[in-house]
Amino acid sequence: MITWTTLLSHWTSLVKAGEGLVMAAPDDADAHRWRDSIPEIMTLQAITFALGDLESLSEPDRPLARDRADLAVTESSAALDRCWKGVEMPPMLLEIASDARRAVEIAVYAGLRWLVAVGKDLRRMPAIDLDAAGVDGTLAVMQPGTLVLPGEPIAWWAERSLPAELELLANGDDFRIRRGPPVQVYRELDSEGRAAGDLVASLQDLPSGLPLLVPVCLDGTAIGRFTVVESVWAAANDAAFDGSTPSAPVFADGIESTED
Repeated sequence: MITWTTLLSHWTSLVKAGEGLVMAAPDDADAHRWRDSIPEIMTLQAITFALGDLESLSEPDRPLARDRADLAVTESSAALDRCWKGVEMPPMLLEIASDARRAVEIAVYAGLRWLVAVGKDLRRMPAIDLDAAGVDGTLAVMQPGTLVLPGEPIAWWAERSLPAELELLANGDDFRIRRGPPVQVYRELDSEGRAAGDLVASLQDLPSGLPLLVPVCLDGTAIGRFTVVESVWAAANDAAFDGSTPSAPVFADGIESTED
């Protein structure tokens, strides 16, 4: 895990190395490319680190911060391309630019929360009026009618409130709000169509199984809707759990949640 100390040490050393290259080989083209790259490297690494702390900003300030970071990453990456035009860019610089771009992409999930079922019993996902919920911020929810295992998220959201129907659940005793990364819940079915277990995995993973969380909106843009009639989906879930008793989901490596 990157820290301010290691980050500072890394680009301080890089600055010194770059200055040494130019002093030792003033006519070396690569030495000058490294020197000219240093401001962009520092910018890209600083952005990568700062976006990791985006939650410390108030919600209204985050979209502007992301826009500025996006622009700065684009400009610094283009400047690096110019510095190394006509020659192969060192892999380390490609990685730094890639890390900064990835930081911008995932910054939309800053401050993300899960709504998690607790206890020992299966829960039923309630009906949700997506039109009333709107498309502000970022939201993913399970299809109404889904049978939910205790411990897994039935929804996650950032920079918005929960739909009213889920807000009621959050204020009750059967659900808890937790901090966590954006995830998908995959339901494994056996050869006879019965539920064999759920896996909570990163959005980058593509394991086998039926995805249960429906992405509704991302950063204020609508991206998905429920596709199955609630009663039909509820009946399919009941059939999948007839004679099957998975007790808790499995969490993929690196997927953790913490108390809010």
